[in-house]
Amino acid sequence: MNFKNWIFPLTLLLGTNVSLAQSALSRRQAIADIDEYTRTLEASHYAPFMHISQKDYNAGVDRIKRSIGDSISTRDLVWTFYRITALLGDAHCAPQLGQPFLKDELKKDQFFPYKLVQENHRLYIPAKLATDLNIPAGAEITDINGRKMTDLYEDILSGMAGLPAFREEASSRLLSYFLFLKGIQPPFVLSYKDNKGVTGKTTIAAGVVFGQALAATMPQIVQPYTYGILDNKLGYISVNSLSGDVNIFRTFLDSCFRELKTTNIRHLVIDLRQNSGGNTLLGDLLFSYITHEKYSWGRKSWKIGQPYKDMLTAGGDTTDSYLKHANGTVWESEDCIPGDCPFKRDTVFDGKVYFLTGPFTFSSAMSIADVVKTYELATIIGEPTGENVQDFGEAFPIELPNSKMMIQSTTSLSHGANCNKKKNGPVLPDVMIKPSLQDKVWDKDPVMEYLMKNAR
Repeated sequence: MNFKNWIFPLTLLLGTNVSLAQSALSRRQAIADIDEYTRTLEASHYAPFMHISQKDYNAGVDRIKRSIGDSISTRDLVWTFYRITALLGDAHCAPQLGQPFLKDELKKDQFFPYKLVQENHRLYIPAKLATDLNIPAGAEITDINGRKMTDLYEDILSGMAGLPAFREEASSRLLSYFLFLKGIQPPFVLSYKDNKGVTGKTTIAAGVVFGQALAATMPQIVQPYTYGILDNKLGYISVNSLSGDVNIFRTFLDSCFRELKTTNIRHLVIDLRQNSGGNTLLGDLLFSYITHEKYSWGRKSWKIGQPYKDMLTAGGDTTDSYLKHANGTVWESEDCIPGDCPFKRDTVFDGKVYFLTGPFTFSSAMSIADVVKTYELATIIGEPTGENVQDFGEAFPIELPNSKMMIQSTTSLSHGANCNKKKNGPVLPDVMIKPSLQDKVWDKDPVMEYLMKNAR
């Protein structure tokens, strides 16, 4: 069984029946949904209390329950569950984006339309927006619709689990959604302060639909992968997603490597900086084009539970090995012995290969970087990955009974490509290059500048 992890699945694409959803729940109904999630989590998650004690989790959930009034809107309940799942520290465990009961709201022009620059829990205006918004490039956004931005952003960060760098990156990319959940709608009145301390204010009169807002910050939704040759010397493949059909990905890679061969390109960049995961089977396919070396994804431990079994059988899968094990037990799958790639190719690219990573390199994308690092398949450049090599996986959806909210749990723990249970942390690049605030404001890429200079 392959990793099937994408951190931001979109429920609005699933065609879920919305007729049963309610716009508001009673306190009793909301608490029942919270309790159902905790029960399902404990039945399915390999180690739900790895990052927090069960006592502290229960205390945190009880505080959140007490904050609920006589009733709560389903929109507010979504944010409430972000606060709950953030306690766990597993970023795969979170409400899915969208939600069936928000379907009509997501089609309205009410979402913040721009991608801002984030740095140290603060948000800034990128140069490419400065003229349109009449705000100086690099100015800090201090308020939005009368809400202090630093306080608001800290609150948003509190609803996101994971490593600090990932939490900040993901929160900035999902800013439009979180502003919506917080009730911040157009017109968007922005107060700002430039680097000289000069303050000002501007108004963004209209928003956009959710899909358009998300496409501005999550390029994998629009383009799962792209390719080009830079300066006639550097091949560039941006793998923005590991979700999708393996045959479509194969067709794409065939065309890329065919052109690399005919143009005699000797340096290849594979960019994972926009990739938050998917299916490692696509990672196997990618490896088949660049190496004949044996490798292993490492060992995986599974919590056997009825919720995941129900999900498998509901999808028509009655032969999965997971189903053969008793509930409540742990199943150890895979091993640490390097083996051949499941995809066979007679020839591979024999030039120099570079993988690029950053704080949004997550889940299965992180696992690719881990294999590359462990087996020295290429040089890694950029920033540490957004997830540790020991990562939870096999995320699956749960529908809560009263709100009909779609939310995730996980079932497995991967121990990393080197299978060292005692050694954990993100995948560290061989060459560390971190963009500065000014790089981000002016849309400069010091990693690619380094490669263009040094790839000879």
